Amino acid sequence: MPSTQHERASQRLAATLWLVSRELRPSDARESWEKGITATLQVGLHFDVVQLPSGITERGIRGIRDRDGIENHFRALGITSAVIVSRSQTAYSLLVPPGTSRDWKEPGTKCIGIDHPVNYLGVPVPTRREPPGAYWLLTAPEDDRMLCDPAKIRTLIGKARERQGRTG
Repeated sequence: MPSTQHERASQRLAATLWLVSRELRPSDARESWEKGITATLQVGLHFDVVQLPSGITERGIRGIRDRDGIENHFRALGITSAVIVSRSQTAYSLLVPPGTSRDWKEPGTKCIGIDHPVNYLGVPVPTRREPPGAYWLLTAPEDDRMLCDPAKIRTLIGKARERQGRTG
């Protein structure tokens, strides 16, 4: 059932408030989003980010690798929100709890936290669900509970490695 305009506005407000709640200048991000452009948020305060190349993510999918197939793949593994598709559509950024970067060691991926030399992420408007530009494959988080579970991301990576081993 499609959401109403009021529900979308409510979701946008909740996600916007949460995403910028620890920013030093939250008005900068809100201004960008009001103009429909990507905002730059600091990583490590509210969330860390795991960056997965699209090849790793999509390798684990059986069947069609279109948007629905990719979204269903994430959902089947229990990842239901907080996933951004890059502007070039070559990578996925998964928002995870702060501190995840301290022990992240998955080859072929990157986890950025507060200690990373470049700890900023381009974040699309919280309700942007389509290209062009970066967009949310899965809904923007409205609170800490909606961040991706690192263990589930490791499962996704493991499935990709299994399939690569069988086909490569």
